[in-house]
Amino acid sequence: MNAVTIRVVLVLMVMAGWVANVVDVKGAFLHGDFTEGETIYMEVPQGWEQYYPKNALLRLRKTIYGLKQAAMAFWRQLLMCMKDMNMERSMADPCLYFSWTEHGLVIIVSWIDDNLIVGSVKAVKVMKSELMKRFECEDCGKLNEHVGCKITRVKGGIKFTQDVLLQSFENEFELPSGSVETPAKPGNVLTKGDPSLAVSPAVQTYFRSGVGKMIHLMGWSKPMISNAVRDCSRHMQMANESHIQAMHRIMQYCRDTKEQGLTLRPNDVWDGSRDYKFIISGRSDSDYATDPETRKSVTGTRVSLNGAPVSWRSTTQKHITLSVTESEESAGVTCAQDMLYIKNVLESIGLQVALPMILEMDNRGAVDLANSWSVGGRTR
Repeated sequence: MNAVTIRVVLVLMVMAGWVANVVDVKGAFLHGDFTEGETIYMEVPQGWEQYYPKNALLRLRKTIYGLKQAAMAFWRQLLMCMKDMNMERSMADPCLYFSWTEHGLVIIVSWIDDNLIVGSVKAVKVMKSELMKRFECEDCGKLNEHVGCKITRVKGGIKFTQDVLLQSFENEFELPSGSVETPAKPGNVLTKGDPSLAVSPAVQTYFRSGVGKMIHLMGWSKPMISNAVRDCSRHMQMANESHIQAMHRIMQYCRDTKEQGLTLRPNDVWDGSRDYKFIISGRSDSDYATDPETRKSVTGTRVSLNGAPVSWRSTTQKHITLSVTESEESAGVTCAQDMLYIKNVLESIGLQVALPMILEMDNRGAVDLANSWSVGGRTR
C-alpha cells in the first residue's frame, strides 16, 4: 500500500462524491495454500497431546499465522479473488484494483487483510457483497480512520488529524511550556557536535521514539514539519542536547496547532467519466549546501492533484551538487518523478491526465536547463 496512492484515490472520491467503505478479511493468513512441492510439519499444540500418538507431527494443509509464507499465500488468494470479481490490477501500484462497472468506476486498495472500496453507493455495495461471498469478512463501515489518522469530512474535502499521537507527545515527553510559531528556528541547521557531549543511551532511545512518532505524523497529517523532522532524523545514532531541544520544539508546534491537519480539498468536481482530464502540478525547491559537514543540499517538493496535495517530501540529496542551479535541477527531477508516478496511477485505471504537467521552480538557470534553453560548462 502506497500512501500517495491512498491520497490519490481519496481525492477522486471527493471530486466524484463517492463513498469509501472498509472490509476486513477475518483470519486472512489461514486462507493461503502452499505452493506445489512445499510440505511443512508442526509439533502438536500444547494441550492437544492426548489426541495424538507420542512423537507425532502434524502436516499443515493450509497456512497459519507465524509462517513466513502466510502473507504471500494470502496475497495469491486475494489476487484470484479479485480476478474472479472482474477486478483488474493496476500496473503502477500492485495493491490497487479497479473495474469499470455499470455503476461506474469502483476501486479497491488493499493493505494486508484490509480492503478500502471506493466508488458510487451502488458500486461499493455490489463489490462489498462479492468480496464477502469469497471470504469471511467484517464490514467496518465508512472510512473514518486510517493508520492512526482520524478522517473527517469538511466542506469540499476531507481532513486528516492524529489526536491520539499528538496527545502522546504531552504524556510521554517533557515538553517545555510556552508556544512556538515555527517547527524549527529559522536558519538553524543541526550538526553532529562533539561526541563527548552525546546524550546517554536512555535519552537516545527517548529521542528515537519521539522522532519516529513525528515521521509518521509528517507523512500523514502535518507535512509542514517535514523539513524539521528530516533534520532531527539525521542524528538517530548520536544525539546531543541541542537535538533534544529541536525535537521538543517540533512537538510544541504540533501541540499548538493540533486543530490543523492535512486537508484534501480539490478545486474541481468530476462526473466519473473517462473523458475528464485530471490536472497534476508540482513545485520544487532546494536549499543549497545546507549541511556544513557534507555540503549536501536539501530537496523540497510538493505535488497536487487538482489542487489537493497528494505527495510531498523533504530529503537530503544523495549527491553533492556544485551550484545552486544544479541543486535546484536535482530537486526538480525528484518532483517530476513523483508527478509521473501519480500520472501512471491514474492512467493505469483508465483515467486521463492533462498534458503538459506543470512543474514550478524558482531558479532561472534550472528552468532554462529543464527546457533545453541553455547548455554548456559543468551543467551540460
